[in-house]
Parts: sequence; structure tokens; C-alpha cells
Amino acid sequence: MNTNEMFRNKKLPYGFTSLIGMAFMGFVTGWVFLIPIATAGFLLYGYIVYSRDQKYRINVNYKPSDAMKAIARREMELAKEKERLMYEQSHMR
Repeated sequence: MNTNEMFRNKKLPYGFTSLIGMAFMGFVTGWVFLIPIATAGFLLYGYIVYSRDQKYRINVNYKPSDAMKAIARREMELAKEKERLMYEQSHMR
């Protein structure tokens, strides 16, 4: 008696092969449905906690001082100098 005859005659409700098949289907169902649902739930929970924390944040606005502007100008000069040196170095070869 093969597996098809057993299921057709309903002599055995489940065979070993069908248990493996059910385990595989459970695994596939978990990966296809349950994990994305859990991921969406965690993302939603994180967003809710994040939005609750937004209420208690303090935003500070400030104007840059002269020293901050001088530092920014110096950084721009250094960046230009670096680009000039890199350009000269690449064209000397």
C-alpha cells in the first residue's frame, strides 16, 4: 500500500511525509507572514515611542558668533588648499 492509497482509503490520517510537509508549510508561513507582521509591529511601536519623546525635546536656536564664522572661513580655505594640492599632485604624474 503506497501513500496515495493510504490517504484515499483514509486508513491513516497523517503520514510521516505529510508531517514534514506541514512543518515546511509552517516554516514558510512564518517567514512569509509572521516575520513581516512582527517587523511592522516593532516599527510601529518604535514610532509611537519616538513621537512621545518629541514632546519633551527642547530646540535651541542660536546665531553664529564671529569666532564660529572665522572657523568656518578657515575650514573653507583649508578645503580649497587641499583641493588645489590634490589637483597639482594628480597632474604632475
